[in-house]
Amino acid sequence: MAKGAEAVQQYLAEFCGTLLLVLLTNGTVATARLARSHGEGSSWFTITAGSALAVMIAVGVSFSFSGGHINPAVTLALAIWGFFPLDQVPGYLLAQMSGGFLGAVLVWIAFWRHWEVTSDAAVQRSVFCTTPAIRSWPANLLAEGIGTAVLAFGVTLLARGVLPMSLAPWWVGSLVFSIGLALGGTTGFALNPARDAAPRFAYTVLPIPGRGDPDWKYGWIPVVGPIGGAVIGVGLTALLSRS
Repeated sequence: MAKGAEAVQQYLAEFCGTLLLVLLTNGTVATARLARSHGEGSSWFTITAGSALAVMIAVGVSFSFSGGHINPAVTLALAIWGFFPLDQVPGYLLAQMSGGFLGAVLVWIAFWRHWEVTSDAAVQRSVFCTTPAIRSWPANLLAEGIGTAVLAFGVTLLARGVLPMSLAPWWVGSLVFSIGLALGGTTGFALNPARDAAPRFAYTVLPIPGRGDPDWKYGWIPVVGPIGGAVIGVGLTALLSRS
């Protein structure tokens, strides 16, 4: 159980890691989608690669200090299966969601002149949060759950010593890259409530010209789906470890 300065260090690492994750992931989407950006019209491959690199950097920054969760779904799943102290969960979740919110605010600031020339509110929103290609809550929930289960399974296998810890950023980034290319076309692969719900809240409150509906009626999917998927993914690792 972390106490005092050690706990603060861990929470700060989760905050900074998640901030970088959202800043670089959502910044990649902004570059690809906002009007008059030099990267406007970039491909899905570019967005997926940028997201994977963002995860790699975020894990690299935070891993040595906090384990590099940078994802409330992963933190909750690890705690449920006994791999993480329950008393640290609230601090981790607060740090992750706060980091995700500030990361989204920084994206808004970095592209502040592009919001007024991007007339499509759906494009604006896509910079902050995900939208399904085909809206169907059972299918969308399953897609997010499956993707996050793969991610959580891979991450916890690493934590159990299957691979050297020095490879953690590369391994997790590669997982996200593969998941994005293989499964991300359905929902935009949030896989992480701090990457979707926190920026969605930022989109709700920021003074963005022409801001549209933040689509909270869909917003529960990228929260519940990843949590359920992470519990399953970590559970598979727990079963393997105990067999």
